[in-house]
Amino acid sequence: MRILWFSNIRLTDISMNGSGTWISGMNDLLSVYYPNIQIANVTISNIKTILKENIKGRHQWVLPDNTTSDNVEVFSQIIQFYKPDIIHIWGTEFFWAAIPFDIISPTIPIVLDMQGFYSSVVDVLFGDLTISERIKCFGLKEILRPRSSLLGTLTRLKKAVKREEEVIRKYKIISVQSNWVKENVTLLNRGAIIYQTKIALRPQFFYSKKWSKDTMEPYTIFSTASLIEPTKGSYTLLKAFCEVKRIIPQAKLLIAGAVQSGLRKSGYMRVMENYIKKNNLSDSITLLGALDTENLIKVYLRSNVFVNPSYVESYSLIIAESTYLGVPTVATFAGAMSELGDSNSVLYFPKYDYRSCASKIISILTNSEFSEQLSRNACSFSENKHNPEEVARTQYLIYNSIIK
Repeated sequence: MRILWFSNIRLTDISMNGSGTWISGMNDLLSVYYPNIQIANVTISNIKTILKENIKGRHQWVLPDNTTSDNVEVFSQIIQFYKPDIIHIWGTEFFWAAIPFDIISPTIPIVLDMQGFYSSVVDVLFGDLTISERIKCFGLKEILRPRSSLLGTLTRLKKAVKREEEVIRKYKIISVQSNWVKENVTLLNRGAIIYQTKIALRPQFFYSKKWSKDTMEPYTIFSTASLIEPTKGSYTLLKAFCEVKRIIPQAKLLIAGAVQSGLRKSGYMRVMENYIKKNNLSDSITLLGALDTENLIKVYLRSNVFVNPSYVESYSLIIAESTYLGVPTVATFAGAMSELGDSNSVLYFPKYDYRSCASKIISILTNSEFSEQLSRNACSFSENKHNPEEVARTQYLIYNSIIK
């Protein structure tokens, strides 16, 4: 069985961090459990000429980042060389799904793997910002580069939504990560054959020790909520933290993720910083920046509670990670996040409802027996949902079914 992937992830010999780690994770799991499946990957990078690599026995073509879907000859040559049984496209956000495979390779089945929906992002782009707060998000960066403003982002997203919907209607075979994604897909393409896939965690999470109240730091709240874009719920989290501090003065908040500075700092991030300063939270909040896998796990395990305040997620890998480690978790009841834990393993709150979020956090911070029970339930649920052998088996069965 020969599978050709088109993804925005460049497979490497070292562990991966950041977005798309589930793709490299799936590669690792298939290598372990189904070594008979041959996989090749096509991706792009900041290079000038096409590079062919061999990564852990996998073929990989790295294309220049000025490549477009119009470079038909390049894709034709790769397909003719590799002779895949299936072409697997990871996501609609990149141009891979716009490649005319029906012309290049009409006899090879194509599976489109859904990663998320632009339309769902458009719906919550401004988060819980008031009109005046949205105006304040237009700062120096947005003046110099209007495309980076919230309105500029909205314009780009609306164009992306149109392109995404055309792509979804085009493909006959689509794989989804959650029931929420499936429901959105079927609204646009009721005739598609839909497969339910599973998410692969990074190997380090499978080998890691679990969360323990004896080794965590009391009153420590951890989140990877972005301070760059409203859709990730940063403002809700800050307002919730302000309420938590009123009840538990010693509470502290750790936030991982990209941090902007200087002219690169968005107006939205400046609004966040002003809120932090206005409410005297500066000494209680630490921005950790981007973390590699090992350090991310360390912060998970030292936390008393993990929070994902995002307004919409097609899956939420970070909840999958936190619950797999057994970290007591609070999350928004939005998108597919409710599928990553039941009411006994994750505490959910309505999006934008910072008071409910704060209440859930406090219930964990102030009750060690409750947090331990939540941790055990989270581990049980997530270990079953993200069992590595079952994740690999599900993907194998999808490929096998498509070929037959």
